[in-house]
Amino acid sequence: MSYRVAVRALCEFTAKQGDLDLRFTPSPTAQEGIAGHGQVAARRGEGYEREVALEGHYRNLQVRGRADGYDPAANRLEEVKTYRGDLTRQRDNHRQLHWAQAKVYGCLLCQARGLPSLSIALVYYDVVTQKETAIVETFAAESLRAFFETQCERFIDWAEQEMAHRACRDQALDALRFPYREFRAGQRQLAEAVYKAVCTGTHLMAQAPTGIGKTLATLFPPLKAFPGQKLDKLFFLTAKTPGRRLALDALSRLAPSDAPLALRVLELVARDKACEHPDKACHGESCPLAKGFYDRLPAARAAALSRPHLTQAALREIALQHQVCPYYLGQEMARWADVVIGDYNYYF
Repeated sequence: MSYRVAVRALCEFTAKQGDLDLRFTPSPTAQEGIAGHGQVAARRGEGYEREVALEGHYRNLQVRGRADGYDPAANRLEEVKTYRGDLTRQRDNHRQLHWAQAKVYGCLLCQARGLPSLSIALVYYDVVTQKETAIVETFAAESLRAFFETQCERFIDWAEQEMAHRACRDQALDALRFPYREFRAGQRQLAEAVYKAVCTGTHLMAQAPTGIGKTLATLFPPLKAFPGQKLDKLFFLTAKTPGRRLALDALSRLAPSDAPLALRVLELVARDKACEHPDKACHGESCPLAKGFYDRLPAARAAALSRPHLTQAALREIALQHQVCPYYLGQEMARWADVVIGDYNYYF
């Protein structure tokens, strides 16, 4: 099995560090960011290369991306970030992530051009004042390669684990049978309509009376379609808490207790219901569960994967064991769950 990932996606998964910090910081619009990159490149001298396409391999992983700019005369790679406001208030975890991206680009450039060392600059461009602030460091190609391989190892370990889980899950779903000997009146027709809609990629609006088993009739067919349709995730959205409970109970009945289904189920709840410190703000200087959140997240994420049914209570237990925010651990696990059960608002 081979994998392909963009530089930014690689670093966002493997290199995040420090606090969870949700304090508002004004940021440029996408158009302002594009214009800012162009203005920085326009200030450079002749021979400056912008949007340098780079690609590298490590084991069975292909990493691709575009470095913002390279000055061959100065042997300097630039990673340009636009901003507005006070740069001294930039969060440390943002700076660390910027360095990670720049160092991966630096490794790929050194490999592509046979460079023994490289000067790397984080160039921060204020879209309001049009002022540049450059933070420059010089790295040996060997140290950049070591950093790159560390990130790749982390990604590959996770990717292989995920692929193994999906293969096991799809095998189990392929063999899954309806948990009762017979369908209720009207339940089979609803289940068949749901299955056909999933397989043909169409929408279905259905109205059915109370008591026919609508929850199971709408959960079972999409799960059966997972292997054949190469589906990755099922969202079951409800209006109220009792709807979530019905869905969780229905999923628990799909497999016998002596042979649990290899299915990751996550219950999402509102932030105010999951927050352990409602009197504190969501940043490391206020909330102890936000401080060092990304440093402890990998261990918490691994522990969460060992619990197939991440109900609100189970997620809270794991989060507090690892001293991370339960709500934002849930947001992270939504990326890796097979079935996500939550409020309609999560869809919007």
